[in-house]
Order: sequence, then structure tokens, then C-alpha cells
Amino acid sequence: METLLRNEFVAVVNANRRNNAPAWNTKAHVRVEDIGEAAFDVGDPKDDLQTIKRELGHGAASYINGTNAKPYHLRFVCYDEYLHQFVFDDELGHHNVSMLKDHTQMADFIVYDTGQHRVWMIIHELSTGALENKRGRGKLQLSATVNMLYKSPAVKKFMDGFKHKICILSAHDKRFLSPQGIADAFMTPYLVHPEPLEFNFGVIRRFGFRAFETSKVILNRDDN
Repeated sequence: METLLRNEFVAVVNANRRNNAPAWNTKAHVRVEDIGEAAFDVGDPKDDLQTIKRELGHGAASYINGTNAKPYHLRFVCYDEYLHQFVFDDELGHHNVSMLKDHTQMADFIVYDTGQHRVWMIIHELSTGALENKRGRGKLQLSATVNMLYKSPAVKKFMDGFKHKICILSAHDKRFLSPQGIADAFMTPYLVHPEPLEFNFGVIRRFGFRAFETSKVILNRDDN
């Protein structure tokens, strides 16, 4: 995925740029982080330039990733950070103007497992506040991300190669992230917490994704 973003997807960025923005003609930078642990948290990449992973119970969202014996090897791609690199000098005193059209929405992460079975493809948006305060915008960010990614035939082909494609909208929720609750959920992750709230918005379902509001992403083993 990161190779596609560095190369082929730049054409989509150029096609969606402001009228006065020059075309981007160099290889784009893509920040990725591989995480292969069975339970961990993630945080907003803007808060830490070194790592996305957080100690369990101390991030904006938690992942219960397969099993202790067999976790998925997940690659986190900082999509929001990637798009924010496309800036230009408008020669009017503004040196870092976004190339993208106004109101372009984007999610924080593209997440996928790097194993040979290609089970999970995830678009993940983190909320810095309660879900109730960000629900509408978060759904728009997820839908807009899927829509933009699918404008690239190469990216579409790659993403459609995964068995499960999901969008996740998360908020830090103390009801779910107490240390005791996390410990219990790690031991019996499929029984303790409520089911995620499924929703549909924009083009999400049209492109074969399911979407959920949850601060706990539970990835069951599914290698068949």
C-alpha cells in the first residue's frame, strides 16, 4: 500500500488539487509502523512523531489483534499525515498551502495485515473527543477516504484483495478503557465488551466496506 501511495496515488492527488496549485512531481513520503502484538493501543500520529503504538489502555483506541499465540502482523499507514505533505507556495506570502481542494476530508490510518492470507483492510479515524461530538464529521472522513482511495485503479485492486474491509470510527471512552476492563477483555475479548455499533454512510458500503463505531477493534482469527 505504501508503495502505491508513494507512486501511483500521486496522480489522484494531482487530479484533486486546487486550480492554482502546481502538480506534485516527486515521490511522496509515507510513514508506516508495523505492530504484531496481540493487544495494544494506538494514538494520533500527530502527537508522537516516533510511534503510533501506545501502552494498552493509554491511547485513543485499542486493538485486540488475533490471539496471543497468533496475532496478525498489522501495518499502520498514516494517511492523514501523508495527505498533509502536499503543500505549495502561493507566492502571496503563504508558504504551506494545501494542494488539496477545500473541505477535503481524510481518516487517520489505513491499516492492513501483511500476512499471506490478506484478511484485514481497515480505514480508521480517531476522535480526540466523545463520539457524540464528532460522529458526523468522522463518518464523512471515512467515506471521503474510501472514495478518494478508490479513484486509483491500483489502490482499488490492492484493497479489494482483502477478505474483510472495515471502517472504524473511535473515541476515547473511559467506560471501555479502564485498566481492569482492558485486562479482562484481553483474557476474554469476545465476551466482555458490547458489540460495536454498525453504521452506513456515504460510499462506504458501495465499495464493499462495513463500518463501526467502537474504541475497541477486535480482529478475530480468520485465515480460511
